[in-house]
Amino acid sequence: MGTSRGIVRVQRQQLEELAQQKRKTLDYVLLGKADGMPSSECVGIAQPPSTRMKDGSLWFATAKGLAHTDPQGTGQPAAHPAQLTGALMGNTSVEATSKLELSPGLEELVFQFNSQNLANPAQMEFRYKLDEYDRDWTVTRSRAAHYRKLSPGHYRFLADARNAGSAWNDKIAGIAVHQQPYFYQAWWFYALLFALTIAAAMRLFRWRLTRAKGELGVVLEERNRIAREWHDTLMAGFAAISWQMETTARLLGSETSPAAKACELARNMVRHCQTEARRILWDLRENEEATGPLSSALSNALTPLSAKEGVDMRLQVEGQEVAPAPGCVHHLVCIGQEAVTNALRHAVPNIISVHLQYHAEWLSLSVKDDGRGFRASDKLAALHGHFEIPVMEERARKLGGSLRVETSAGNGIEILVHVPFQIQVQGG
Repeated sequence: MGTSRGIVRVQRQQLEELAQQKRKTLDYVLLGKADGMPSSECVGIAQPPSTRMKDGSLWFATAKGLAHTDPQGTGQPAAHPAQLTGALMGNTSVEATSKLELSPGLEELVFQFNSQNLANPAQMEFRYKLDEYDRDWTVTRSRAAHYRKLSPGHYRFLADARNAGSAWNDKIAGIAVHQQPYFYQAWWFYALLFALTIAAAMRLFRWRLTRAKGELGVVLEERNRIAREWHDTLMAGFAAISWQMETTARLLGSETSPAAKACELARNMVRHCQTEARRILWDLRENEEATGPLSSALSNALTPLSAKEGVDMRLQVEGQEVAPAPGCVHHLVCIGQEAVTNALRHAVPNIISVHLQYHAEWLSLSVKDDGRGFRASDKLAALHGHFEIPVMEERARKLGGSLRVETSAGNGIEILVHVPFQIQVQGG
């Protein structure tokens, strides 16, 4: 086509696409002296500026003469494939072999490429792309591609060539590129760092666990020492006071005299103090039985009471027994022991039945005697006077459960503890 800027060559397909509004621009080649024209200027007085001859050749008038095309020619010759001529890594020039190994922290990388075109090298166009880095091809007439500070990884550099305005070559030159990482960027460094972190966390956990065990051992030893001292001093003193009050009551003779009643009240107060002291001692001492089955702990705790008082003690277990947490065993054994002690001291029973029952979602502990019980009118005073019910209720609440007392005069007493199964298994 002859234009005011000179003679240009475009593809017919692109012209048709432009007419159909499928594209907005054209890939054209502006021909000049390097293409064999006497001049690149087409502006002149010659009319017409261009014409087509019968043999199919196109004639164009230029400022310095006519230029024409060869009707027998096959059109624009195809460009040779692109070739990678070398690479610059910093200030070092290397050949473009099958693979480039880049040193860690390389500042700049330059790829060099070219293609043979004996007609007019200035009409050559190139496109290049670095796979895994560039999103699309970059078109240029330069013969070099510059990259700075590549991230560690594997890439592949691709280059293609064409004559301006023609299709790209099917043969694409390529070379593999490996940007080596610093040691702290390698995968094995992160794996090692992760392993060291896990090892340090385990070491810290074990140290914390050992320290906690040591502190717990010191606390348990001190609790046992206090319990031993309390047992050897206070409990012995309470027993001596009780015996002395009993002797004093016998010396007074009459049980209805004010002095005898005062002695009996004092004995009851001493017995109450003994009960509280035994409960505190049970809480203080290290109980190895608390880690075993609940039935075994109850049996070991109640057997001495039965032998001492000469009462028929019966322990029954119903359901599939599961070993509860030590804290749960401790509180339930204390409740059972306290309930049996109260029955022996106040109810004058012949039989005490301890019933431990396991259900799907809860367990229950029942302590029932056939003693004298008490009337409904005396229930409030009895519960808060001799039977230590508030203490047992507090233990039941710690386990997330509840405690109920059933009694009537002459029909004995039943203390029933209800504890959710999940709580008692996990330790309450």
